[in-house]
Amino acid sequence: MLIIFGINLSGAMFQTVPMEKTKMVQKGADKIYCPTCGMHLGKFYKTNHIHKEHQYCSMHCLAENNQGKPPADVKVVDTKTLKHILANTAHYVVGSKKPGTMTSNSKYAFEKKADAVVFQKKFSGKLMSYKEAFDQAKKDMQKDMDMIQTKRTKKVYKVGKKLYDKRCQKEKIDLKKFTKIAELKAYINKNNICKNVKKDKPLQAITLYLWDTQKLGKSLSKADAIKVPKDAKCPVCGMFVAKYPKWVATIKVGSKIEYFDGVKDMIKYMFEKNKKFKDKQVTDYYTIDGIDAKTAFYVLGSTVYGPMGKELIPFSTMEKAQAFKADHQGKAVIKFDQIDKAVLKQTDN
Repeated sequence: MLIIFGINLSGAMFQTVPMEKTKMVQKGADKIYCPTCGMHLGKFYKTNHIHKEHQYCSMHCLAENNQGKPPADVKVVDTKTLKHILANTAHYVVGSKKPGTMTSNSKYAFEKKADAVVFQKKFSGKLMSYKEAFDQAKKDMQKDMDMIQTKRTKKVYKVGKKLYDKRCQKEKIDLKKFTKIAELKAYINKNNICKNVKKDKPLQAITLYLWDTQKLGKSLSKADAIKVPKDAKCPVCGMFVAKYPKWVATIKVGSKIEYFDGVKDMIKYMFEKNKKFKDKQVTDYYTIDGIDAKTAFYVLGSTVYGPMGKELIPFSTMEKAQAFKADHQGKAVIKFDQIDKAVLKQTDN
């Protein structure tokens, strides 16, 4: 079961806790919202994780902002007592029948093993350590992100656009002012920018529509993705490329097209062959559209990993690349002709 965007897909909200029973560590007007996805922390309190004064709605959102290794100083909400406890010594139940937050593979933590065992016996799942649960979140990351984007494109953006067009004071929203989705959501809520939008569910839909499609340029409809044959294997790593539609890159070699599961492997192939190729395409991270590799902008050194680990992440515009760089701790935005062996070395895992 999956719950995303503050939209209840099952009729139950097991994660929700009354605000008077919660503890928020963030400051400012946006303190009750997840800095990664903007979701209301109280609605998903039982899966909250805390790291460096940031409070995330889920382990998924924490993992999305990590550098490839689980942070050592994380706290998590105890599902039973609602206290903030050390994640490193917590006992996680992963994959229970209770809903997951931003994932189909739920993760709930307990300070006492006995409490975790009772929960497991009632709702099934596997007992794991923090590191094991975090590793599972990393494994689930791409599948979960694809699922999230599909649901946003299918329903959430359309709902958000309809509400925005009918109820919001458009002239009062300058998207350039905001660097985090939580800041935008807090601004709309605090200043009553959208008439009769009091509940979190429609507010989240409006915020996601504005942030994803208007600021970041994500498509409102199904993407014009690069079509990949099911049996196509990356000539560098041997993986089936069709499994990773968000990362596809291609090169035309004579009359044949080579498919890669990321820009990194495509560049490796070019260096190995020691020649220039025409008709190179990569996949825009936000829209999943196929775009010209030579005109794309690439974010280097971010906390978002591809199928082969660290990756050069492509975007069709500099604005989208800069926004992604800011959101995911990227080191630089570069053009295709700037990618050399020194740059490629920075993507070594």
